[in-house]
Amino acid sequence: MDTNTKITANRQKKIGIVADLNGKIAKSKAIVFTNYEKVTHKQLETLKRAIKPMDAEYVVAKNSLILRALDENKIKLEGENPLQGPTGTLLIYGDIVAPLKQLAKTMKELGLLNVKMGIMESKLLTGEQVLKISTLPSRETLLTQIAVSLKSPISGLHRALIWNLQKLVMTLGAVAKNKPVASIAAPVVTPVVEATPAAPVPVVEPAVEVVAETPAVEVEPETILAETVKEKTAEKPESDNPTIEAEKSEGGEN
Repeated sequence: MDTNTKITANRQKKIGIVADLNGKIAKSKAIVFTNYEKVTHKQLETLKRAIKPMDAEYVVAKNSLILRALDENKIKLEGENPLQGPTGTLLIYGDIVAPLKQLAKTMKELGLLNVKMGIMESKLLTGEQVLKISTLPSRETLLTQIAVSLKSPISGLHRALIWNLQKLVMTLGAVAKNKPVASIAAPVVTPVVEATPAAPVPVVEPAVEVVAETPAVEVEPETILAETVKEKTAEKPESDNPTIEAEKSEGGEN
């Protein structure tokens, strides 16, 4: 009876392990099977602690139990006995690359772990293919690179604008030092009045004044032959002078 009870307890334990593996495999984005032979318990615990913040875990179970959990999730591995030797299963629930990078780092440090195969998006991968994926940038790295590439043009434009403004300020400062400050009158803004077409102005012909022609009087130009006033007086007859006539008459009477 004790034997039957012990067998039943072991069977129940196996059923619990398979059920736990079944749920973890169902929600995993990637599954990687490794050989942990000759790896100490302490070294495995270090790996488990390193990948836990990356939303991943490392589980050690018998190959038969792992295969049964895979079968319940309708995942079939190739070959009669695909999982040979001690098998540790890396279950990844979030970003795939980061836990793989940590696994590759641990393998390099210990020189013991090796990848048997992997499952990603229901596709079987070789150990070599899994390690190639570990060399890709992680999700955080890709997001950072995208953010930097999107921000670069804006930051470049910002720096260019700031530099142009600083250059303008420095130029104005240099001009202010070299020239006296002059008051600048505010510009007078003359309102623009839309011109209206003017009415046509009648053309008035100017009146022509008719002036009667008068005969021109010929004036003898003064020449060297013209007589002076004294000469004209000397030529007049003596009878024209009353004083001389009176003197003559008195002298005759005497």
